[in-house]
Amino acid sequence: MEIIGQGDRGGVVIQAMWSNAILFKAGMGRVANLTLRQLGNGDWFCVKAVRGKLILENCDITSESLACLGICQGADPELKGNKIHGGKESGVMVYDHGRGALEDNDIFDNGLSGVEITSGGAPTLRANRIYENQEAGVYVYDEGQGTLEDNEIHCNLRAGMRVGNTGKPILRNNNIHKNAIVASAAPLKGGGRLEPHAR
Repeated sequence: MEIIGQGDRGGVVIQAMWSNAILFKAGMGRVANLTLRQLGNGDWFCVKAVRGKLILENCDITSESLACLGICQGADPELKGNKIHGGKESGVMVYDHGRGALEDNDIFDNGLSGVEITSGGAPTLRANRIYENQEAGVYVYDEGQGTLEDNEIHCNLRAGMRVGNTGKPILRNNNIHKNAIVASAAPLKGGGRLEPHAR
């Protein structure tokens, strides 16, 4: 399955009121070059991936309900070159053993954290720009995992990187700076690994 917008990214808009704009359950598919909008309150994502391999690229994604993107139940999408912003809650939420590879995305101006990873979620974040979110740039907690490398995490209103109890991310060579409170914060029971070239 492929849904590809023709022309400029803003030229084709898919939006949903009180629903997910896209609910992905297929084995494999590609969504590209679209503006995606979730409108209205409730417990909805703009894009929700619950299984399979969704390739999501060069889209502009917002949500007036939950996060802009929800990744769960072992779904393993690839997100590249997207603008993920204006989420009422987080930009991307990876939970319930969701996976995924996020590369070269702009994740900004979301109501909570830019990326939230919990309950066995284990994505890879590489070379993203995560900034100007209302809480942490990235928040990993309650058995959340994942690998973060070569990301620019800056100008978030709380910590750039926050690790809650039993969160276990791996950080490599990230540039975490100019966040309002602290670059990174972890409680005594927090886990994870900060490798030598991370800064």
